[in-house]
Amino acid sequence: MRVKWRQLSAFQMGLLAVGGVAALALCTPYPARLVQALRSQPAPEVRVVEKYVEVPVEVKPAQPAGHAVELPVRPWQPAQLLPMPEIQLPPFPPALPEKVENGSFEHLNSLARGMNLHSVVTFHKGTTASQDRKKKQAFLAKISVEMLLPHAADGKELLHANPHLPKVLSKYDELMSQARVSRWFNALYLHKQNNVRKNIATVSQPLDRHNFFDTDTILELTAPGSRRKVLWIQADMDIVSDGSDGDRLPTMPESIRKSDHYQPTTSYRWKKRTKTPNPLLARWEARLAKLQKEKSKNEAAIDYAKRVIWDLKKYSYLLAQYDPFIVIPLTLKEGNNDAFRPAPGDYAVVIVGKRVFPAIVGDYGPRHKTGEASLRLGKLVSAKADVYARPVSSLEASYVIFPHTAEAEAGPIDYPRLNARCMELLEELGGLGSEAQFVQVEDLLAPKPAAEEPAPSEPAADTPAEAPAAAAQS
Repeated sequence: MRVKWRQLSAFQMGLLAVGGVAALALCTPYPARLVQALRSQPAPEVRVVEKYVEVPVEVKPAQPAGHAVELPVRPWQPAQLLPMPEIQLPPFPPALPEKVENGSFEHLNSLARGMNLHSVVTFHKGTTASQDRKKKQAFLAKISVEMLLPHAADGKELLHANPHLPKVLSKYDELMSQARVSRWFNALYLHKQNNVRKNIATVSQPLDRHNFFDTDTILELTAPGSRRKVLWIQADMDIVSDGSDGDRLPTMPESIRKSDHYQPTTSYRWKKRTKTPNPLLARWEARLAKLQKEKSKNEAAIDYAKRVIWDLKKYSYLLAQYDPFIVIPLTLKEGNNDAFRPAPGDYAVVIVGKRVFPAIVGDYGPRHKTGEASLRLGKLVSAKADVYARPVSSLEASYVIFPHTAEAEAGPIDYPRLNARCMELLEELGGLGSEAQFVQVEDLLAPKPAAEEPAPSEPAADTPAEAPAAAAQS
């Protein structure tokens, strides 16, 4: 078959030329040399990198010329484990109830007072209603709460709350230079976080803005020289109106005697000194009888009422309306800070502005709250104070507590002793400053002295007794 060269394209002719050149190259020695070179090429080295820890190697002095140089040997060692600090996890919130009890409906604003609410409702395309109603994610509410967690204020930062403090305590700067933040501050805010977690999860009312940010700091101080221990709490001031004492106040207003919310006891108490019954005893005995007659008996409420009745028969308590005392959180019972741990009966002073008020530790309050004082102390701070009106809303109140200073024998407040003892303790801190105003507190329930008998009027001149006296004067 003849090839018609004129019918071949330029591309086909190029392929024929390349094939011819390749065929001629096979007849030369170059292909054999290429195969031999490939076979003699060594295989690539695979390097294994091992992790080691450098250890110090003794370096020997340089050898003189002509001697073999001995290279240092670096022995292999396994990687050492580095010690990691222990991780402190916050405690989990208390167990939530398995079933949330039904209650009255409330607007979300009332459940989160003081909290800025930002609500977003998003609708996604679904299937049919009969199918979607079976899906949990078809009707879903996501609650996300963002809150700032404050740190404890130091001596300088406390001046934001009360700039007069260096003028109230003459050794303020020296005291604060030795201050350290108490672990009770962190414990307090852990309880606050748990309260928010629990109540948000059950769509209940959590702590509001006022009560979440109610504590500026808790500091532990040791006064130079005297070595007096002090627990300093910077907070606001809410009012409590609890307590009862049949010995000093045998009758109380009807609004208190009939109240189901008034607490007749305080943590600070002492044995009754008279046989006068507590004015709230009859009310609690009636409450116990009512609880025992109910068909669905609340055993916990019955046991509590029995304990209160037993206490009211045996003890007397402070009176918030008459006695100046402060309330400390139950958090201060936790931990092992015994040197700074306050207890009921310990002396304290409260600084508001430039004024200093003597008081005692009178009661324990919730673990997640500070800044509470009796109605008497609140009215000393502000005449407008009431159970519904706090005397100090800002964090201006300094609660300076002197641990382990309670009197050996508990009893009603001895007011002259209260004023004098608080002044003595302040002197151990360096004394008051030039602008401080110490407020003396008097006993409003002290027996008043009998009124002086009026001078007898002069008898008439014509009486028999008057005659000798008139004659003598003449």
